[in-house]
Amino acid sequence: MAKKILVLNGSPKKERSGSLKLARAFVEGVTEHGEYEAEYVHISELNIKPCLGCLTCWAREDATCVIKDDDIPALRKKIEDADIVILSAGLFFFGLPGPVKVMMDRLLGMVNPYYGRPLPADGSSLHGATKPHPGQRFILISSCAWVEKDVVYRAVFDQLDMVLGKTGYLALTTPQMNAIVYHAGGRRLAKKQADYKKAGQEYAATGNVSKKTIDLLAKPMFSAEVYQMFYEKMWRKPNGEYVLNEISKKSN
Repeated sequence: MAKKILVLNGSPKKERSGSLKLARAFVEGVTEHGEYEAEYVHISELNIKPCLGCLTCWAREDATCVIKDDDIPALRKKIEDADIVILSAGLFFFGLPGPVKVMMDRLLGMVNPYYGRPLPADGSSLHGATKPHPGQRFILISSCAWVEKDVVYRAVFDQLDMVLGKTGYLALTTPQMNAIVYHAGGRRLAKKQADYKKAGQEYAATGNVSKKTIDLLAKPMFSAEVYQMFYEKMWRKPNGEYVLNEISKKSN
């Protein structure tokens, strides 16, 4: 039986998302070299009501949310059934996009309650899953405009470390993505997508992605000097026209 890959696209840009372009290339590599089937879900298209903070999901035997009339129950079932869950999301103001945070809040019942015990010292999840799926893997595929990815992703990694555990997920990140997608004429984007496809092939063959490959995916495609020059000229043309208007047109 084919293993299930669930791709949760957290970007409100949907198919225009740079991170999703990389995630699709990764999944293509996985599915070409293994028995997998993939499903894509745009989180921003779902009806997800905000968490009430009542914690009654932890009081129920089945740990379900008190809110029943939106898309969370069906989404939770998809996540529980998936062998690989890929969260594709760009970096929004040093965090995950808003739709992702709302979704994560509503999935609190998927982890165990907090009992006031000391935090685990071994880097494991602060909660642990209520319904562990043996062999299930979580993968973050994310791109950002920044170069210093280890700094700007710190809040995202801290949150995932606490929810999933330091070794409970695989993080594949790529800097300078805005320039790669919108200003590099397609050549650099195709190269980065090819690298992600190879990473997917590696994952299908070995069940993991090596540090060498992770570092390759995270390698900036522009020098610091060229990238700084690009951004200094990005926001305004010499005639004062707002450059971002052109970027928006290209992405629609």
